[in-house]
Amino acid sequence: MRIAAFVAALIAIGLPLSVQAETAKPAKGKAVKSAKPAADSHLTLLMAAAARGEAEAQHQLGLAYRDGHGVKTDHHAALSWLVLSAVNGNALAALDVSAAYERGQGVGRDTVAAGQWLYRAGVLGNAEARTRWTEMVLAGKIASLGGQDGAAWIAAAAAAGDARAPMILAEAFDKGLGVAPNDDAVEGWLRVAIALYGDVEAQFRLGRLLLARQGFWRMPTEEEWSLKDAERKGLPFGAVLYAAKPAGGDEKISLVRPGMVEGERRLEAAARAGHAEAQYHLGSALVTGIDLPLNMAAGIVWLEAAAAQGHAEATMALGGHAAKGDGLFVKDPVRAFVLYDLAASAGEEGAAAARDAIAKTLNARQSARARLIVQGFREIQGL
Repeated sequence: MRIAAFVAALIAIGLPLSVQAETAKPAKGKAVKSAKPAADSHLTLLMAAAARGEAEAQHQLGLAYRDGHGVKTDHHAALSWLVLSAVNGNALAALDVSAAYERGQGVGRDTVAAGQWLYRAGVLGNAEARTRWTEMVLAGKIASLGGQDGAAWIAAAAAAGDARAPMILAEAFDKGLGVAPNDDAVEGWLRVAIALYGDVEAQFRLGRLLLARQGFWRMPTEEEWSLKDAERKGLPFGAVLYAAKPAGGDEKISLVRPGMVEGERRLEAAARAGHAEAQYHLGSALVTGIDLPLNMAAGIVWLEAAAAQGHAEATMALGGHAAKGDGLFVKDPVRAFVLYDLAASAGEEGAAAARDAIAKTLNARQSARARLIVQGFREIQGL
């Protein structure tokens, strides 16, 4: 830190010192007069203290350069000294650095950097910075929580009744935005958003989270539910769970999915509220039979609901089912062509290739009908 301070000091004070040296030369034939000796002496002492790494002196020197007090205004030099002061623990300097980034003084405008320095000031104890940083996060101007302090400030906003805070916390813990990813924290904040505000997005995310929860394998023949018999037989008491399917071919081995029932219920609640992504996820889970028990008819219905809202992936999936004759469809290449074309229009990857491939299987009558339907959709969409 001392080396950095010394280097920054040389950069920041090099020009002003040279100017002072030039102005200190006496003019020929004139008596030497000392100009502002007290101010020069104070500035010299301030520079020396700042070069030694004293945070308050660095802050004051930064302000002097910023405001032109005793030196020529220099926003670059001001920012250098203010940053050093903030790094050395001066909360007001961190607040001033944030303002510099916000206004573009000595540096390009940068809202994210302004927020980071506000966070630094808040961590150093500045209440104003903490309040302003919290407002920026709640307004969506900053994504990262910065750390556990930031998480605590947003949690305080949640406790104070801000409806935005629980979802912001869930998002941060889900994606690791300034805090370590934590599925338990994600689940907890999603449940808060649902319980207090009936948040549909929270319903969807909780359902998706629960369905993705890892399952376990049970081998009932290794379980004993009588404590006395468990001790006598040397078997574990209660359920025995395995992360991977045990070998041995026991026909009674079963897969346990702890989040499946509630996950489906949460997804369905969001889907019934019109959440297109929830409709797509629920439909996909039902038609594949992987995350939920296979129910092709119900899955197709939910995919259709999502597609009706313009969900490109759902439209693409329906095209595939129409081409194969799955679910409610008989094999219908015309419908598949139309669905693929709609998905392609929405930018879905692979949809155009799928449409062109199935076009080769259409006879002249089917092709004309498919293109007529597509043209009708395009006219409705204004394309």
